[in-house]
Amino acid sequence: MEHEVFVPVSAEALRQTLRDPARVARCVPGLQQDAEETAGPLSGRVKVRVGGHTITYRGALTLAERDGAFSAEGEGAEIRGTGSAKLTLTIRLTETPAPAPGATPPAAEGD
Repeated sequence: MEHEVFVPVSAEALRQTLRDPARVARCVPGLQQDAEETAGPLSGRVKVRVGGHTITYRGALTLAERDGAFSAEGEGAEIRGTGSAKLTLTIRLTETPAPAPGATPPAAEGD
């Protein structure tokens, strides 16, 4: 799967945000962070709605910068069931040429 979006900030500003897990956590819709001190900033619960179903997962996400791209890996288990989900995502950042200089279209590839 591949997806590209438009972010109205420079690639460097977006890189700095992705390097800070606490800032990334604030950008995850519906994330309820774990209160435990040993838990990382990207661990907790998140609700996912698919069609008419809502599933709550508890898990964690890790971000790492490699070769100018960011690698995100996540894993979670259903709160009220036996299901689980895994995420592997590579995010590549490039500056946009005119007419939108200073903007960044992050391209994401995932499994």
